Amino acid sequence: MPVKKSSKQNKKIKKENTPKPDALITEAHTLAERDIQTDPDLTSKPEVGDDLDEGELARLEGED
Repeated sequence: MPVKKSSKQNKKIKKENTPKPDALITEAHTLAERDIQTDPDLTSKPEVGDDLDEGELARLEGED
């Protein structure tokens, strides 16, 4: 038995229910921001020596 093709009405309904690309981007951005705010690796406060090389660390340790 042959498969019926979609009617114009069905295509119109599918098109209306499909989210717009801009809406998808906005939703993805919102979800990413929420994830970033709750991720401890991305939101922890840096300590003084976190991003220093060995020479800078040695200099700071000598000042204590």
